[in-house]
Amino acid sequence: MTHALVLQGVEKRFGATQVVCGVDLAIEAGERHALIGPNGAGKSTLFQLIAGALAPSAGRIALNGRDITGRAPYAISRLGLARSFQTTSVFPRLNACDNLRCAALSAEPRGARWRHLLLGSRAVDERARSVLEAVGLAACGDTLAGALSYAQQRALDLGMALASGAHTLLLDEPTAGMSRDEAREALALIRVATAGKTVVMVEHDMDAVFGLADRISVLVGGRIIATGTPDAIRANSAVRAAYLGPETLR
Repeated sequence: MTHALVLQGVEKRFGATQVVCGVDLAIEAGERHALIGPNGAGKSTLFQLIAGALAPSAGRIALNGRDITGRAPYAISRLGLARSFQTTSVFPRLNACDNLRCAALSAEPRGARWRHLLLGSRAVDERARSVLEAVGLAACGDTLAGALSYAQQRALDLGMALASGAHTLLLDEPTAGMSRDEAREALALIRVATAGKTVVMVEHDMDAVFGLADRISVLVGGRIIATGTPDAIRANSAVRAAYLGPETLR
């Protein structure tokens, strides 16, 4: 079995406060895995530990078998991990295609000479155009990112992760701030555009979680109290008592 991401005994303390408490988690390559839990459960902190924005106080994190514990975010990114944030991180004064060109450039070898990395280079341009189509923005390539709708900016955010060549994607509340119809379209886009890639998602919309995830982990008080298929999580009495509640499971 190939694991895209493995966490072993991961902890994070801020002074005397322990936010993440000995998390063990193994996510298979190509899996769509949702991380859910109440506010303050440690989900965002765990994402920051995986992406390198924070260093763990204890434990080990591996990406495709390579130890990334405590590595800088740029070094982890170069190993094939990309993260989207709760708010969009596009460049508003660049058009959509140029945003994707920037992301594609980040995937180029570090030793490549700048004359081979010009924005107009054929390989970069082709990748950007391909991703534009994959995320449903083929008609918006020349539109300034800041002029796109919120849902389109979120799609562009996803496109930048894809254009970087990442094989593992951390998606932080990808449907936050969207209407029900927009969220439904965003989920359909994620399902198609990330085919074959590993997706780890933090999300509060339970329809999105149960509609997309292959497996779900529930984090409460910095600890994972359950991991399983959507059906198993729905039926778990401890999860129901700690987070979901009876109404969510109907």
